[in-house]
Amino acid sequence: MADERHEWFLNQIFRHRAALHRYLRKFTYGAEDIEDLIQETYVRLYGLADYRAVDSPKALLFRIAHNLAVERARSRKTQATDSMADLEQLGVYSKEVPADEQLDSRRRFESFCAAVDRLPPLCRRVFVLRKVFKLSQAEISEVLGVSHSTIEKHVAKGLVRCRDHLRELGLLEVTEAKIKPAAPRRVTGGGDADE
Repeated sequence: MADERHEWFLNQIFRHRAALHRYLRKFTYGAEDIEDLIQETYVRLYGLADYRAVDSPKALLFRIAHNLAVERARSRKTQATDSMADLEQLGVYSKEVPADEQLDSRRRFESFCAAVDRLPPLCRRVFVLRKVFKLSQAEISEVLGVSHSTIEKHVAKGLVRCRDHLRELGLLEVTEAKIKPAAPRRVTGGGDADE
């Protein structure tokens, strides 16, 4: 039954990820918010007791995501209107990461998401199932009907393409040391080399 749910989720829900991502841009503040909303939407859909009774999975996907985005916007609006006294007088200090580091992390995350979105469709599905959803090769093979070697190939291809995209944007430093090939060994002596 779990296998049927996985297949239903991949074929009826997950395949609309790019469209859902574009749709949620209208209601959110950035890629991090979009990813949070998508994940929360996925959790709600995956947890449906009777997923087979859903007549239009795509419509339900977008409705849940829309409602979550509206709910989040209302929550933010309420938080924005709440006033606080001067925090210094209260002796409250933030232990959060500085804003510039948060922005840099968000920019890197958004760039990584963009790199994943640029992958070819099958490669992207394999990559996301393996690296994001942490499915095993056997599970991915069963769901997508591809061999283990194909899965390995697509995961490696995804990693390389994402790395290259991040390098092009200047978000990854080139720190790989160039490794010199080992010098060939010379056999010395009277010809008693290993034969």
